[in-house]
Amino acid sequence: MLPLLSLPLLLLLAASNNACAHEREINIGGLIDSSSQLGKEQEIAMKMAIQDVNLLCSNCSTKLTLHLRDSHGNAAQATSSATDVINGVKVEAFLGNLALPQAALVSDINNCSAEIPFLLLSPTAVALPQVPSTNLIQVANDIAVHMQCIVAIVGQFKWRKVTAIYQQKNSFDLNNGIITLLSDSLQVVDATIEQHVAFPPISPLGSPGFNIEQELAKLRNNTNRVFILVQSSLELAIRLFRKATQMRMMETGYVWIVSDEIASLLDSVDPSVIFSMQGVIGYKTNFIDTSDTFRTFKLKFCQNYGAIYPQDRNSNPSIFALRAYDATWVIGKALHNQQGNVMSQVLLQNILLSNFNGLSGNISFRNGELAQTPTFQIINVIGKSYNEIASWSPTLGFSKKSPRQIDHGSNPAIDFGNVMAELGPIYWPGGQLTVPRGWDLNMLKPLRIGVPACGAFHQFVNVTLVQNGTEVTGFSIDVFKAALKHLPYPLPHVLVPFYGDYDEMVQQIHLKGLDAAVGDTNILEERYHWAEFSQPYVKSGIALVVPTKPNNTKETWMFMHVFEAKMWIIIPSFSLFIGFVVWLIEHGENPEFGDGSFSQQIGTVFWFSFSVLFFQQKESLKNNLSKVVLAPWFFLVMMLTANFTAALTSKLTVSQIVPAAKDIETLRRENAVIGCNRRSFTCSYLENVLHIKPENIKHIRSIDDYPEAFQKGIIKGAIFVTAHANVFLAKYCKGYATTGPTFTFGGLGFAFPKHAPFVLDFSRAILKAIEVGEIEKIEREMLSSFNCSASATINSDSPILGLRPFAGLFYICGSAALVALLLTVLPLMKNRWSLSYTQEALKIRVFSLLFLLLNRSSSGPNLQQLKQNSDAKSDDHVETHAT
Repeated sequence: MLPLLSLPLLLLLAASNNACAHEREINIGGLIDSSSQLGKEQEIAMKMAIQDVNLLCSNCSTKLTLHLRDSHGNAAQATSSATDVINGVKVEAFLGNLALPQAALVSDINNCSAEIPFLLLSPTAVALPQVPSTNLIQVANDIAVHMQCIVAIVGQFKWRKVTAIYQQKNSFDLNNGIITLLSDSLQVVDATIEQHVAFPPISPLGSPGFNIEQELAKLRNNTNRVFILVQSSLELAIRLFRKATQMRMMETGYVWIVSDEIASLLDSVDPSVIFSMQGVIGYKTNFIDTSDTFRTFKLKFCQNYGAIYPQDRNSNPSIFALRAYDATWVIGKALHNQQGNVMSQVLLQNILLSNFNGLSGNISFRNGELAQTPTFQIINVIGKSYNEIASWSPTLGFSKKSPRQIDHGSNPAIDFGNVMAELGPIYWPGGQLTVPRGWDLNMLKPLRIGVPACGAFHQFVNVTLVQNGTEVTGFSIDVFKAALKHLPYPLPHVLVPFYGDYDEMVQQIHLKGLDAAVGDTNILEERYHWAEFSQPYVKSGIALVVPTKPNNTKETWMFMHVFEAKMWIIIPSFSLFIGFVVWLIEHGENPEFGDGSFSQQIGTVFWFSFSVLFFQQKESLKNNLSKVVLAPWFFLVMMLTANFTAALTSKLTVSQIVPAAKDIETLRRENAVIGCNRRSFTCSYLENVLHIKPENIKHIRSIDDYPEAFQKGIIKGAIFVTAHANVFLAKYCKGYATTGPTFTFGGLGFAFPKHAPFVLDFSRAILKAIEVGEIEKIEREMLSSFNCSASATINSDSPILGLRPFAGLFYICGSAALVALLLTVLPLMKNRWSLSYTQEALKIRVFSLLFLLLNRSSSGPNLQQLKQNSDAKSDDHVETHAT
């Protein structure tokens, strides 16, 4: 018996049915795959949306009717079912899980459906320039964003190679395009896809377990241990992980990354599935699951799902169910805006203009797909469920905040390592807490490492025949062995002599003929096309070595190179100043300085200034002030003399030589022949970069052939890598030297295949060997093995003396001389001024008397008065000057 409160509701529904008895039915076509968890959730969500639209729509003149078809996971049946529902039922719109190319085919087959809106519910949206149809709308995010998230995870853990696994769900899937997109995206983090494996759809497999086991066995036999499920149904992933667990591929050292298509459905799987996926990491699209609207939807969804699929234990709605619900509401809202006048073109336009907040997020479209940029939750499967360890978005990168807390105006790209420290450790397969290396050393075959067997400098790599084969020694080999000691793992290898040139040896790495190359190989930009290089173990450049010759001109005037040029001006000038001050002090009372004519006095000053430099002055000093001036000057002269003698002696003990040619440009202008190592890049560098004529380039076979070529005049200079030049000069130190500028290069390093997983570890090992001094010690031992001591050098070690070491003494001498000069000159100036004033007064008086004598006859009575006036004037003048 129904409760009494139900009677008014029944009466209301009956009235509503009578009022809407003549409502128009609008058909919506739909397609699901009930064999998959994804299809089941989409079915429940679409039916719920149709009910809610019909219940909440205020206009009862229209009613939405959903006509669902089931593909059962078969691509051909999906196309047939979609065509059947479009032709069999006059539908105004279509929504379902169809691939974009498949939907384009259905739209083309049915000409009447060219303007019918297709809302596609695939997990990801793909771009197809060759599909011009504007009625195909993908209710998903661009697959490129998904690839960026995968690449971000790979890059943060610095894995260099990955294995991509995908499922060919139907013949319309763009699997190759997805792999290409992932491969291109991985280049950003310097990683690559080593291998990709395609699994067929689940249903056609005769023995799914056997087929999966076969493919996994192949993957296990490779060295790479980073596996990415780029595209896969949940059903395939469940079988794959169960089989991987049985095959011990979920243990320590393995890495498994799952995409959103799997991670977003983990809330609906059995605990046994979670148990088989321990340590897996992945990403799932974030949505708000705390709102009242979502909680109401989740409650009704679980009830409906349990009623239809009671055998399934869990039934939590995923992002794909929410999008199916929102997509159905997009059609309902667009029809409502047409006020019952259904026109396909107008309906399509209204759908494209949709903009509202649904359960899955903001629903709006741009370029035929969802416009909202997604945020992904990075998850780690552990225990009975999974942990959310971080969030990621294309604009912000990784963040320790939950997606709901992310401020999209904040700074991007928080470091992933810091995120782990905040949110706890990641549990990798096998319970490992440290980041897996990403490749299995035990599966690594011994590396075939090429070594140059025909190099000109055997000091770096020397290949000799022994009874059991070949023996490889040399500086580069010793450095390689030193780096091996610092690797965190053993690296099996075998050294293989290579009898080509260096470029060919590096190219063989790209052609898979060699696994690596060890030797005195220069790191050049063009060689990066073929291989990847380690950290340089020796700095490198190009140096010019030429014969030397004695510098006779320089030896003739060698004494002039002891002091700087300004010192040769300062010393005599200062000495002349000191001599002048002494003469000025002494000439008034010392006859040795005061006697003689003006020219003799000038000669006395110059002679005294010169002789005092050698302590050979004959004049005796009478004034103590002169002695005060000369005392610091004698000390300064003694210091200058001692340093001059020492520096000149040092220069005379070493024979001064100069290079026979100044630089490479000089040799080029002289059209001289230049030698280079026969198998080195230096020969091509001479021709292509330094523009030396080919006929002026001489290929030399060995280091020991260079001296003979120099002596016979075959070559005038030789181009070496700086490391080779050091060895040549250490062995043939007499008669040769480097000259001109050095052209810098990347250094000497070891070559490995591109994206080799151990390149980074090897670079670290080389740096460690450099830091502890091992490589420097090896180099020192190699150079010291040559017992050669040069008798001449281009640049003497004796420095040229300048003013700075003696500046303090010059200040003291100058100050003393200046004070003495002032003490001498000021009294003389005062006496001279007084004498000049007295003489002027006398002149005035004389002239006045003369004037009176001449005018006495004409003005006798006034003579006495005029005399008194003249005396008064002269006295006033003297008094004024005295004052």
